Amino acid sequence: MNQFNNAVGNSAKVDVGLKNFMLGTYRYMAMAMAVTAGVAYFGGQAIQSNPQLLGMLRNPIIVLAFIFAIPLLFGAVGRKLPTMSLGGVQTFLFGFAAFMGMFMSAVSAFVPGMIIAKIFFMTVAMFAALSLFGYSTQRNLSTFVKYAFAAFIGYIAINVLGMFFPALRPTGPMDIIINVIALGAIAMITAWETQMLKRVYYSAAGNEAMMSKMSAYGAASLLLAFVNMFQILMSLFGRD
Repeated sequence: MNQFNNAVGNSAKVDVGLKNFMLGTYRYMAMAMAVTAGVAYFGGQAIQSNPQLLGMLRNPIIVLAFIFAIPLLFGAVGRKLPTMSLGGVQTFLFGFAAFMGMFMSAVSAFVPGMIIAKIFFMTVAMFAALSLFGYSTQRNLSTFVKYAFAAFIGYIAINVLGMFFPALRPTGPMDIIINVIALGAIAMITAWETQMLKRVYYSAAGNEAMMSKMSAYGAASLLLAFVNMFQILMSLFGRD
């Protein structure tokens, strides 16, 4: 009986710890989103005052460099995570959030606030549902996510080619189809990332310092998924 009680107690402790870990990750993500939104708003104001700034943000070379920098940056921080301080990981998170806000400035500069709000709440609802699915499902999503990553990389490649060669940019129904496929891909990636956070918790359980750093690092990854989801929904529904 004592062994049974101990097992139940340990299970409950793990469940509470997992809940706290996930809530901490979402708190970090919410704070990072506020940074992204703030930078996007003030950046949008700057673009309205100085439209030449928009050309810099939409320069294909700069956009391409930004796309390549993201996986390199996440990979570098991920490898150094065990030796980094919590403050260092937090600096990465909020610095990355500000960087994302800078590239979102064009949206706040030229898209009406009501449309931004509509798409934002659509994104929140979709993200929450997918994250809940990733948290609760017993199926290993790693089996499917490789196809989602391949589809999303294809979506990025099409958009980059369209920036360098406007004649190749998809239009009409083809553009809608590509965005729908990309939305499905980022949906699967979001659910998988949530599932991976659970596995991270179980692998680092008992190491409070590492879990705190993984919480901030995971928030940066979820923020990237959220912003990508928002941009795709904006392409699909962000019209007057």
